[in-house]
Amino acid sequence: MRRVFTTLIEALFRVLFTYDCLGEENLPARGPAVVAANHPSYLDPVLLSLQVRRPIRFMAWDALFRVPLLGALIRTFGAFPVDTRRGKGREAYERAKALVLSGQVVGLFPEGHRSRTGWMEPHLREGAARLSWETGALLVPATIAGAYRAWPHFQALPRPARIRVRYHEAIDPAPYRGQPEEVALPALLAELQRRVDRSLQPGVKADLRMMLLYAAPAPRPRAHEVAAAALVAIALLRHGRGPASVLPSAAYLAYLGLDWRFVPQSRLAKWIRNVSPVVFLLASGPAVLRALGSPPVPAGAALVAILAGAIYPYVYVRRRTAMTFLRGMVLAFALEGAAQALWPSAAGPHAALALYAAAFAIAARTVFWRYAAAILVLYAIGAPLLIGWSVGLSLHLLGGLVAAAFGLAFPYHLRAGNLSSAASLAPAEPIE
Repeated sequence: MRRVFTTLIEALFRVLFTYDCLGEENLPARGPAVVAANHPSYLDPVLLSLQVRRPIRFMAWDALFRVPLLGALIRTFGAFPVDTRRGKGREAYERAKALVLSGQVVGLFPEGHRSRTGWMEPHLREGAARLSWETGALLVPATIAGAYRAWPHFQALPRPARIRVRYHEAIDPAPYRGQPEEVALPALLAELQRRVDRSLQPGVKADLRMMLLYAAPAPRPRAHEVAAAALVAIALLRHGRGPASVLPSAAYLAYLGLDWRFVPQSRLAKWIRNVSPVVFLLASGPAVLRALGSPPVPAGAALVAILAGAIYPYVYVRRRTAMTFLRGMVLAFALEGAAQALWPSAAGPHAALALYAAAFAIAARTVFWRYAAAILVLYAIGAPLLIGWSVGLSLHLLGGLVAAAFGLAFPYHLRAGNLSSAASLAPAEPIE
């Protein structure tokens, strides 16, 4: 039952956090062991358990077992409650020691609490080292990277972020057991921290960089955002819609100006801005098609859903790749408009936009690209077959491929401010 449950949770975490675990072979297949890891989030016991075959018995704050869903989840993964009040630590230690002596794997977080910065705290509690030293069990260091960005201590709920778990080569306590306690325990803790920090530091630096990016001033309106507004205004004006036809584009340009000058910046504000040209073009699409004399697009909700799914993986990729994809989507819309003018087709947007997203995902090897590309290609072919295939549809498909080729040939150029200091969250220059 535990294996079925962990498989389901792992599938969910791979989607939400692009979760992966490396080095799980370093956890002994049998016999006692002590797992010690950094502690960036509430998710840590689950993250450490998902890809290992042996259950890990974690010490966990007893209050967590009273949190709905979370308590049941960590109990399923083998956690046992610990009373953290003063004077109760020895009781928890003796319980963990009994589990190790019985041949089980026990997991501890030497920091004793969730990290306040993302780094592993410099002053660690000696419980994990002492447990290994007294019992002779292997001490297995583990690094959890990305979880601080997903669920830091000051945030009520988790959010999507790339999470990686790495199990390091086990530390054999045998050489330390002949040393005095006051020498052996600090030496074990120092080696543990060295191994964890070696792979943690790049991830924490990336998290700090992302915090800088999300808090930085918004860029002024980008060329492809202005182009989206201009395309809609020109299409409506040229086909007799009158001066009122520029109002949607004017409203969108006004939003861009407000975001640039007045909207407080955050992760959410940045992503709303990044996807705004695609949302604007989707919202304006029906009016533009009517102006062009093209048939309405059936199953519009399906098209919106498939494009939303195509955009989702770009939450996890590098900014340059994400912005290249979104800018290319604007070009795909523009080429689809030209194709509609030459050969009107109700199935055209379904085919062109899905094929663009598939081609880009394959070439850029984005997150989930194998699954995303297969679904998008099937959609680009299947939707037109259901709606009505025609010879002219090849023109629409060609537009999607041209847009992908252009985007990949000319990647988006990021204008970055000075990120040399992680201490400031207000760089002088805008960061996109």
